[in-house]
Amino acid sequence: MASVFLRLLLLLTCALPLLAASAAGKAWAAEPPGVAAFRAGDYDGALADLRPRAEAGDAEAAYWMGRLYDGGFGVATDPVQALRWFRRAADAGHSEAQRVVGMYYEEGKAVVPNAASAAQWYERAAAAGNDKAMRNLAELYIDGRGVKPDADRGRELLEGAAARGNTDAMRNLGYMDYFGTGGQPADFAKAAEYFAKAAEGGEGRALYDIARLYYRGQGVPQDFAKAAQQFEAAALTGHARSQVFLGRMYFLGEGVAKDPERAYYWLILAEAQERDNAEVYLKRLRASLSGEQKSRAEAKAKEFHPR
Repeated sequence: MASVFLRLLLLLTCALPLLAASAAGKAWAAEPPGVAAFRAGDYDGALADLRPRAEAGDAEAAYWMGRLYDGGFGVATDPVQALRWFRRAADAGHSEAQRVVGMYYEEGKAVVPNAASAAQWYERAAAAGNDKAMRNLAELYIDGRGVKPDADRGRELLEGAAARGNTDAMRNLGYMDYFGTGGQPADFAKAAEYFAKAAEGGEGRALYDIARLYYRGQGVPQDFAKAAQQFEAAALTGHARSQVFLGRMYFLGEGVAKDPERAYYWLILAEAQERDNAEVYLKRLRASLSGEQKSRAEAKAKEFHPR
């Protein structure tokens, strides 16, 4: 009996550090109450809850303290203070804080720019499974900034991020295949697969990417009607280049019935962000549409809210 008891005691004693480490690993998985206050715009309440937690060693609270100072929420914007809090969280193993510290070094925010240091921080966050950090690190490898150029390693990281659902990584992979990055031949079909997968989430840039391939017939059969559908889905999110493309298609009657008034509507929406591209068609439309048609389109555009 005694030997059994001793063995159980030994097992429990050995397990305690693992249990403690597991608890510490989950300490920043649960959001402190101050985070809810932050999301609700109650920055004073967020600060009151998060500061003592962060000072006591709560990595998640330290990360959010960094967010407060980084964005100037309830406090004066202070990148130095923000980085101090992000570093505390990062040193405690908070992967998103590690990624943000990497961004500070990459961008030279509150520190001297240092791509090598950025790569080291991204590496730590990526090793913890942070898909955004995988993408950040991939870009350094592809560009050869702070690390030896290695397109294969960059692609491997992007694939890891994409497998975790990172749509920006999917788009990056699509562009690698589209342009043939890293000495590989261009592969429009593979690019189309990545762009289509990224577009499933309804993000404007991804929808625009796949729409252009349908418009050009690259990697997929040319299909103006399908291109117009994708451009419209992107345009509804507020994506300006898609609004220009869609306006042009209504102007010319490509994949859609020719509709100058609808073309004018999409182009005036795009004008604020893509003035030069939109103006090419707007000049001709303003000269050809009636005052009533222009007024209807302009009134409708004022009511537009991105999805």
